[in-house]
Amino acid sequence: RRASKPSLPETAPPSFMSTFSILRKGSVDATCGLIITLLSVVDVALLLVLSLSQTVASLFKGVTRSSSDLLLSRPSVVVVGGSFSGLWAQRALSDSYDVTLVDFKDYFEYTPGVLRLFVQPSWLSRLSGPLPRRRNKLVVGEVVAVHPTEITLRTADGEEAQIPFDYLLLGCGSSYAAAPVKASPREPDLPSRRRSWEEAAARLARASSVLIAGGGPVAVELAAEVLDAYPSVSVTLVTSGTSLCSGLPAAVGEATARWLELRGAALHYSSRVESVRPDSVTLVGGQVLSADIVYPCMGAPPASAPLEGSLASQLDERRRLRLTPQLQPAEQNGSPASGWSRVFGMGDVASLPAGELQLGHTAELNAHVAAENMRRSAAGRPLEEYPRGAVGCERSPRVFCVSLGPHDGVVAFNGLVLSGAVAAVTKRILEWTKVAACAERPVGVAFWKFGDAASAWLSMTVLPPPPPAPHEPKVILLFDGVCLLCSTFVHFLLDHNADQRIHFCALQSEPGKDILTRHGLPLDVSTVVLIDECGAHVRSSAALRTLRHCGAPYCFLYALAALPRPLRDFGYRMVAASRYRLFGKDDGSACRRMTKAMRARFLST
Repeated sequence: RRASKPSLPETAPPSFMSTFSILRKGSVDATCGLIITLLSVVDVALLLVLSLSQTVASLFKGVTRSSSDLLLSRPSVVVVGGSFSGLWAQRALSDSYDVTLVDFKDYFEYTPGVLRLFVQPSWLSRLSGPLPRRRNKLVVGEVVAVHPTEITLRTADGEEAQIPFDYLLLGCGSSYAAAPVKASPREPDLPSRRRSWEEAAARLARASSVLIAGGGPVAVELAAEVLDAYPSVSVTLVTSGTSLCSGLPAAVGEATARWLELRGAALHYSSRVESVRPDSVTLVGGQVLSADIVYPCMGAPPASAPLEGSLASQLDERRRLRLTPQLQPAEQNGSPASGWSRVFGMGDVASLPAGELQLGHTAELNAHVAAENMRRSAAGRPLEEYPRGAVGCERSPRVFCVSLGPHDGVVAFNGLVLSGAVAAVTKRILEWTKVAACAERPVGVAFWKFGDAASAWLSMTVLPPPPPAPHEPKVILLFDGVCLLCSTFVHFLLDHNADQRIHFCALQSEPGKDILTRHGLPLDVSTVVLIDECGAHVRSSAALRTLRHCGAPYCFLYALAALPRPLRDFGYRMVAASRYRLFGKDDGSACRRMTKAMRARFLST
């Protein structure tokens, strides 16, 4: 039994910190309630406007063909998976194609918020809703096999059925060892899902000690929910890493560790788990840690069982589906798999490019490209590549929020990390709007359309993604080899580019011309050219993106990228047009003594 927390004497005045905590929690709840109320009012207004516009349009347009005729004449698209990627694709395609959404359950559940259900199962009503069927067909059944022209599924009564398709979008999702974090085929409807959460919450309420194997966001959020609801419970986290949330910026791990330790959690770092039992874990080396409940939170394997047959050779070592840059099934060497050109992968089942995190937002970016490429394939047009087709550059934004109970958390966008009440409010608003979007409510759809566009713009300008790991492609700056101002800029970068990622090449050199040709750029010595993870950049964009690789205070100049590009480029062209006259040409006298490491950063072959 869980030990009860000693009670204070009735005459003891509340401490300042406890009063502040109550006020803080109340402010978070009030702020969220106000924002959600305003969004609900906007939603009702948008519904009225859309209904009125549709009525007026139908009166003037008239109906020349029945809806059934229209459905029969449209290509059939099957979308497997009723979560982030699948529902984004369903919303994007249902107006133009005959879309069939397939899932083993008839409801959507906002997975990033479900850890609260371990302590508050009634919260499920805020995180879930029926899968859409107004503009699409909905088939409830478990997909058991995938073929180039049809899928096979098993219905609730055990019968198997085939669904043919013209195009298939696979968003099968993933599973999770710590039940009931991810829904299973045993929970096909909300009543059965609610029972699972109520049983899990009742089991936790009886425990006096909890052990969580894992150090990622799921493990951290679960520990925080337990500590917030049951402060007297002993909580232990065991992770093989040297920090929490190691796949995210270091500030996230530091903030979450402080929060947990302040509330008494025991954190075991660099402790690799060998085996897990319901009441204990065994570490490599033989040490055994016991608790009333053990939650294994060490990754989410893809739900790729339906692909094990005809697509087995396209699965990687983690059993994720290998994809081409166009998100079509790929062979081991990266070439398109024969016979699967009308199939696209997305979400947790997909093997994503290096550095991509398996997040709900990432899954929706996959769906952006998969849905657009399905349209392009149907129209016979060239396909787009991921992630450029979704965000306009080679690295997608990193958007995530780690909850620390209902009134605290850490939210991050690329390298920007914020913690505290603002993160808790952000998480709850994201939660509400995403559930609304998946229900096709106009305010939710509009919110996330704006959010996706804004995050892509911010990622390309003011807040770019974190620098890639050292093994990823280097940054190349192409410059006018005879311009003294350009040479001076290169010398400045040699001194202030701390990570030494920038490599240099003269525009007029043969390697420079080859690089320009590969990126479809003409030889123009009036501009520097920067090649980085987001593609090729010229003029002011190239100069500012180069400065962000320098230390403070020079990196702060990158904020000027928020100015309109025509205005920035006008100033750049003014300087470029008079650079020879004002600064002269480099006749070799500007050369400096360079170390071997410096010389290695100049491309000559």
